[in-house]
Amino acid sequence: MSVPDEPENDPLTAYLLNLYRNVCRGRRYIAGMAGAFPLPLSGRDISDWLEAHPSPLPRDEVDEVMFTLDALCLALDEA
Repeated sequence: MSVPDEPENDPLTAYLLNLYRNVCRGRRYIAGMAGAFPLPLSGRDISDWLEAHPSPLPRDEVDEVMFTLDALCLALDEA
């Protein structure tokens, strides 16, 4: 089975997806006897990245996209 090509996306979408990937690198986890589980992203997680790499977009829009993508990804992990 061949791997399909990535779909085309505009620069804004590519920027936001890349931003999400980079913010997730600082994700916190809770560890216990049953394993490690990812915690939802926090405003601090996003701020830590944006302090080092300022965004040209308004913060409220960045937060909305980051929290929505995070909720979708965490929901997929639970399924």
